[in-house]
Amino acid sequence: MNIYSVTLNGPAPWGFRLQGGKDFNMPLTMSRVTPGGKAAQTGVGVGDWLVSISDANAEEMTHVEAQNKIRAATDSLTLTLSRGEAFYEELYSKGQHGLRVENMPCFIPNDRSKKRLIEDTEDWQPRTGTTQSRSFRILAQLTGTDFMQDPDDENLKRSREKFLTEIQSPRYARLRDWHHERSARALNIKS
Repeated sequence: MNIYSVTLNGPAPWGFRLQGGKDFNMPLTMSRVTPGGKAAQTGVGVGDWLVSISDANAEEMTHVEAQNKIRAATDSLTLTLSRGEAFYEELYSKGQHGLRVENMPCFIPNDRSKKRLIEDTEDWQPRTGTTQSRSFRILAQLTGTDFMQDPDDENLKRSREKFLTEIQSPRYARLRDWHHERSARALNIKS
């Protein structure tokens, strides 16, 4: 495992957001690192696993316990972390945290693949067909709404025309561009 330590000088904000914890049955990991923030300046990355917070073992902490430990730090915050890719490889190979899989491929995106993902989805548009996805049909069965009728052809035609008009509007283009910019910032890459 590629373990490293950083000390962030206070006060908060520290420039990161956590996900996971013992209460979620998953390790505490960095879900967001603010570009240019204190954590980013020290090399902390999205997906990095939190090993300890100010010398306290983070592996057994709930999400709230970790938040409280971080909030308690005022002058400085010392974190010990493990690079996300190394941690996930070990997690899968050892079958920890309830996962019992061997040699399962695990995709950990790097900056190039994140940028490619954004480029590949730039021209994405919602489906206009009448078919429902398999997951939608399963959801309908689970919620007991699978008996409901599909809309009649005339209403469906009007809805489709309205939809096609809407996605060609300047408002849709602004929303799409805003979403792509926001996604690029969240993924920590330049668009």
